[in-house]
Amino acid sequence: MFHLLKTFLSVYETHNFTKTANSLYLTQPTVSAQIRKLEDHLNVTLFIRNGKQEILPTKEADFLYPRILKIIEEWNDAITHVNTQKSYRENCVLASSQTCGTYLIPKIVPILVKRFPMVNFSFPVMSGEEIVQALEKAKVDFGLIETPERSELVDRYIVTKDELVLAGDPDSDYWLLPETDSPLGFINENYLKYNNLTPNIIRTYNHEMVLALLKHHVGKTIVSKLALEQNLPYQCLDSFGERNLYFLTRKKVVSEKLGQISAFIQEQLSHREMFS
Repeated sequence: MFHLLKTFLSVYETHNFTKTANSLYLTQPTVSAQIRKLEDHLNVTLFIRNGKQEILPTKEADFLYPRILKIIEEWNDAITHVNTQKSYRENCVLASSQTCGTYLIPKIVPILVKRFPMVNFSFPVMSGEEIVQALEKAKVDFGLIETPERSELVDRYIVTKDELVLAGDPDSDYWLLPETDSPLGFINENYLKYNNLTPNIIRTYNHEMVLALLKHHVGKTIVSKLALEQNLPYQCLDSFGERNLYFLTRKKVVSEKLGQISAFIQEQLSHREMFS
């Protein structure tokens, strides 16, 4: 039965029998037969063909997907525990956005690995949207982001606040504008529109480039105060001056150890000295 459930998860995520067959090293007819067997067992239709390639999930499939994810994850966790016994090392993946990954994660890691020495940690950096999607698919365990992403499968907690400042030469005619689909890009564009500002724009597509330009006294922009070197000039902002930082978990944390890690991270992030 477990191989049927794993095939279901892959088809649900790819919407394609052929892609599932390739990823699971099966033939396309085998994938079709396994889905059909699962449908017969449950007495429901799970997928509807839309043309030759795309497979659309039914509402029954939408209902089953997060629940089967939990079943598979709990089973794998149990098997690992049984097989490794006392030498068992749990895995924990904490994904973060660019700002959080660059300036907060390094401050958490030393106390995190000391508190949980038998845990293998991973800290990928993704966009907020990607992190939510990865949490929904159980690809990561926790997320740390600065945008208020929402999902029915994910719990979101405000753990602290980040201070935004206008950094750089205040008299500069140039504004460093990050990519539009980034959180800071959105904030900078809104600030310019709200204040009816039309400066000369320098488009930047890399956060490190922004900081390097500021360091070389080129332009100004809104950035997190966490990112600034001590000698860089900045001005405090009023209405745009603060934003929340969010800690994300799935609705149900599978293991007791991951639950302890979640509580510990949230408690550490709640201390304002973490930003100093």
